[in-house]
Amino acid sequence: MNPLVILGCGYVGSRVARAALAEGRTVRVCSRSSGKLAPLVALGAEYKYVDAATPKGFALAVAGLHGATVLYSIPPAGALSPGQAIRAALQAVYGAGADAFIYLSSAGMYGAGPDDDVWIDEDSPVSHDDSAMRNVQTDEDEILKAAFALRSVILRLAPVYGPGRGLRERIRAGKFQILDDGQHATSRIHVDDAVAVITAAGERGTHKSMFLVADDEPTTQGEYARWLSDRMGLPLPPSRSMFEPGAPRVAHRNRKIRNTRVKTELGITLRYPTFREGEAAIEAELAGV
Repeated sequence: MNPLVILGCGYVGSRVARAALAEGRTVRVCSRSSGKLAPLVALGAEYKYVDAATPKGFALAVAGLHGATVLYSIPPAGALSPGQAIRAALQAVYGAGADAFIYLSSAGMYGAGPDDDVWIDEDSPVSHDDSAMRNVQTDEDEILKAAFALRSVILRLAPVYGPGRGLRERIRAGKFQILDDGQHATSRIHVDDAVAVITAAGERGTHKSMFLVADDEPTTQGEYARWLSDRMGLPLPPSRSMFEPGAPRVAHRNRKIRNTRVKTELGITLRYPTFREGEAAIEAELAGV
């Protein structure tokens, strides 16, 4: 099994690392904080400091693991010019002789306003007037135009939920408001299904391929919130309008996503095809079942 290097090891990256360690792979986790990754180090992962604002550090982070799969999960660094960090990472990864470069992008690139009747897939045009997503688009463009002979795969993830993250936690903390009475379409992906897609992309993703990553059943925000509130025995969260006088406009970048390509090209069968199975699995994990 080839080594795995995770550049920017946050919620998803940590879950990927745990799965890879369980398989006996060599895993190197890289971030600005060693403390947060101490549990992974205790399980056998190597740790390297990396800060995207100092791009020259990428070379040290990936050195010595020839043939590795490198997962890049670092948000664009605002202190640098657009694309500078990802260019440095690609050059370092290529120079280290890696086998694959997996970039975690966002499925929120199709506009900041709702479009509830439209399904999107990998051939759908992205929005070019959403300033919040501009640097993500720049990072993707840098990958697609890179001349390195390095197998690179872009994964546009829908919002990821799982133990400790997602709508469940926001409802419990009283930090969630339903937008426009919950009428807008949403897609999502359970973290363990995201891990399976990332692993498959490293093994079978073709050069400069791109995949949208979501479960089988987009729903309205209201349907999900009502189901989960009932299950948790909590009141339904309050609703707010996308446009309210004196308040900033709320973006809604979610869409109904077709996940056909990850199934046909990467051979993925989702463990949690809807939020119902996913939330049940979260409850079981939190209960230690």
